[in-house]
Amino acid sequence: MTSGPVEREGGRQPNTKVFISYSRKDTAFADRLDAALKARGFEPLIDRTDIYAFEEWWKRVETLLGSADTVVFVLSPDAVRPGTVALKEVEFAASLNKRFAPVVWHRVDDKLIPEPLAKLNFIFFDDEMQFEQRVDQLAEALRTDIGWIRQHTDFGEQARRWAQAKGATGLLLRSPVLEEAERWIASRPPGAPTPTDQTQSFIRHSRQGATRRRNVLTGSLAAGLVLALALAGLAYWQRGAAVEQRSIAQQNEAQAKTERDNATRNFKLAQKTAESLVADIAEGLRDVQGMRAETVRKILETARMTFEQLAASASDDLSLQRSRAVMLDTFGNTYRTLGDLDAALRVYRDARAIFEHLVNIDRSNTQWQRDLSISYEYVGGVSEAQGKLDDALSAYRDSLAIIARLIEIEPSNSLWQRHISVSYNKVGSILVVQDKRDEALDAYRNSLAIRERLVAAEPNNADWQHDLLASYHNVGDVLEMQGKFDEALKVYQDAVAVAKRLAGADPGNTLWQRDLSVSYGNIGNMMKHQGKLDEAIEAYRNGIAINERLVAADRSNTEWQRDLSIFYNHVGEVLEAQGKLDDALKAYRDGISIRERLVAIDRNNAKWQRDLSYSDNKIGDVLVAQGKLDEALQVYTEAFAIVKRLAATNSNNTRWQRALALCHGNLAFNTQWKNELAWYEQQIDRLQGQRK
Repeated sequence: MTSGPVEREGGRQPNTKVFISYSRKDTAFADRLDAALKARGFEPLIDRTDIYAFEEWWKRVETLLGSADTVVFVLSPDAVRPGTVALKEVEFAASLNKRFAPVVWHRVDDKLIPEPLAKLNFIFFDDEMQFEQRVDQLAEALRTDIGWIRQHTDFGEQARRWAQAKGATGLLLRSPVLEEAERWIASRPPGAPTPTDQTQSFIRHSRQGATRRRNVLTGSLAAGLVLALALAGLAYWQRGAAVEQRSIAQQNEAQAKTERDNATRNFKLAQKTAESLVADIAEGLRDVQGMRAETVRKILETARMTFEQLAASASDDLSLQRSRAVMLDTFGNTYRTLGDLDAALRVYRDARAIFEHLVNIDRSNTQWQRDLSISYEYVGGVSEAQGKLDDALSAYRDSLAIIARLIEIEPSNSLWQRHISVSYNKVGSILVVQDKRDEALDAYRNSLAIRERLVAAEPNNADWQHDLLASYHNVGDVLEMQGKFDEALKVYQDAVAVAKRLAGADPGNTLWQRDLSVSYGNIGNMMKHQGKLDEAIEAYRNGIAINERLVAADRSNTEWQRDLSIFYNHVGEVLEAQGKLDDALKAYRDGISIRERLVAIDRNNAKWQRDLSYSDNKIGDVLVAQGKLDEALQVYTEAFAIVKRLAATNSNNTRWQRALALCHGNLAFNTQWKNELAWYEQQIDRLQGQRK
């Protein structure tokens, strides 16, 4: 299924919260500053005016200050008079180590300026003619290192709540947020406020708590496993002794049988306990952060060795052998979560060998058949992650063949039907990557046919409906790759119908809402390919409306932010094709504003950097068409700088080479980076020549 709106050639972060502190006599200026910052994507929190009647006003001010990323203090003689609320706000914000941004509305005596502000550079607004220029300067300063500052706000607020709760352990940070907090402290940018002692203590206590939990977890699980295995060994010895006693003393057969049955029961109980503990160890270690991979490996190998000793003592117990294989699959999942693909593949293959042995013993056991099918899927998943596509395809096909045989035995089993539909999709995904589009389409259509039958049999099953939607997208994507736009459009329209049903049934389900926006994006792409530009615009704008609601609901979701930027670019492309250059430029700039904020969050994210360079190029193309060569030159130069950085980071990444070629058809798919850079240099030289 398409993961989101796709930019065929080629994020908006949460709004920065700014608390504006000012004197009552400066209200008019503060309101104007508020409006100017809002227009630039900020979220001003004007103090005191956001307080309801009868509300405890200072508690409200404290809340606003606590949630603000930066405090903008409007300097004027009235604001720095002793005893003013504005100075009280400065004092409280300084206790939270908030970042200040002092702006001068009317000049004041330096001696009256509070110390937290006096040590900072000011931005002067005392020249009415330069108001907009000064706001731009302020906005740029507010965005600097805002990702780090926002985390300063978040962790500071959590630390304050923890302290108010007298150090309640339930409020301490846990993985992975704890590791994020530790990285945040270590990466403080120059000039950024130092985390408060309270915040540092909060993070330090969180680490101590995590260490204690980890030690208790691993110690108790390991001790429990040893005890359970010891009990199992004793119970098995008892069972053997009981059997021997029966053979020696037939006359006491009843007593021997009772003892044997008791011993067998004890053995099964100990076995079940051992299985449970092994699973707990594997699952527990998957969630433990900060532990070295080598330490995890040693714990798992020790658990495996002791459990296999138990299995060896009862090699004729087939249920115990299955438990051993299930244990290995669980360990494989843990290794994969930790990123150790080689270890995961090794234990997955060991588990598969056990399941194959069990199936060979009893081919009528459908549970073991399905176990073997899942084991093949695990092997295929790791092989795919390692880039071994032929191995992955072979494993997925082996899994599919087993499930197909099971369905022949029990055609009405809907869970097996769904399983084989997933297997067809896994096969199809590999074939797409291998550019075997006809074979991929066959696999995807096999999956689609199964899912259509499941939905027809059970129309109210939302899971079946969602599976059907994914299959429509898969089939449509391959048809689009093949240039069969009419067929793809029909499939995408079917997808929209399903997505509308799901989204309408549960408006609060953001996954289904996003699926609907993706479906609208696919419709828009097909309309654009067919030259139906008005219909394309309508579909894209339907997608934009959904994405704007999603972003408004969760401004921390960078994936939704990027989706929205892609939709803006799609709209810009259609408007550009219609010759509506001003409207196209606005759409492109709406998209690039999101992407600039995303890059500010994570400057090491190559995908977001690439998105930004794409937007620069689209804007540059429109500016050239408008004859605005100086502005075009500037954005092309910015795009060139991004490409140059990406090239230096990974000179062998041909995927980026193709992507960064953008919409310029004179560059081949595998153009080398040097040709990419040369093109930008030529473009810049050409514009400079035209400008002269």
